[in-house]
Amino acid sequence: MTSPADWEPFAEMTGAASAALTGLLFVAVSLNASRIAKHRGLRASAAQTLVLFIAPLVVAAALLAPDQADAVLGAELIVIGLGASWVLLGTGRSLRGLADDDMRLIAIFDSRPANVVVMLLFVASGTILACGEGDGLYFLLPASLVAFISGVLNAWHFLLPPTTGRPGRESEQRREPDQREDSER
Repeated sequence: MTSPADWEPFAEMTGAASAALTGLLFVAVSLNASRIAKHRGLRASAAQTLVLFIAPLVVAAALLAPDQADAVLGAELIVIGLGASWVLLGTGRSLRGLADDDMRLIAIFDSRPANVVVMLLFVASGTILACGEGDGLYFLLPASLVAFISGVLNAWHFLLPPTTGRPGRESEQRREPDQREDSER
């Protein structure tokens, strides 16, 4: 059986990785700030990614808090998972009513299955720990990995945002008017 004290190195590593990845997200969003600021769907996707990076950081902080009873740490993990789920549901609701073109633009950021897996694993870990089984903490590893991988993929897409419209259309728009007319004949 494992105890929360055994998880301190994991919490330190997860907390450091989470902080670094949150910084990466801020850089990625800053590089495309004007585009993201104008698009409600991209703002919601950035918020979703931030939650994926911050949730493991909060879990790491809870794990590192000294002298906690297992039931208390378990309750904290449950609250973290449910709280992050609530925020993610809110960001998902903000996407309602977007135009089809906007929905296609942000479809690349749609990681609802990953979000659900991460939050369920946090809640499961807390529930099992609160029931007196320290082995529930092993769910934190896949939860953190899925959160980081999903978040990194989103941050990568913020660095290289998807193009809007049909493929190849941008090159047509960049051509001189005479060249467009020649290609249309």
